[in-house]
Amino acid sequence: MENPSTLLVVHNLNISKEFYVNVLGLELMEEHDDCLKLNIGHHLVFMFQSGMESIEYKHGYNANSTLVFTVQNLDEKIRDLKSKGVVFVHESPNQNRWGRYSAFKDPSGIVHEVMEFCT
Repeated sequence: MENPSTLLVVHNLNISKEFYVNVLGLELMEEHDDCLKLNIGHHLVFMFQSGMESIEYKHGYNANSTLVFTVQNLDEKIRDLKSKGVVFVHESPNQNRWGRYSAFKDPSGIVHEVMEFCT
């Protein structure tokens, strides 16, 4: 297997397009009535619309999938995203063996992370 991509099923395709393209900075590659094809770096994200928001879960404890966006300066990126209305799951960044991270929710309630790797 090669070149994994991600599939996101979102509550509202238009709101999600605005969020992922204009707030997070993903590149819109294709747009159709029922789906989007986005790109970030060398990673494709396919997006389809569902009639429901994501299931509520405790991030980091319940099984789930998360996009992890790498950043050079986590604190700066958190400030930037908060200024654009992004809602974060944690009040302050967390740390694991690879670096510091903070989780946030998209408009459908899907949780992703921004991560600053240790040098």
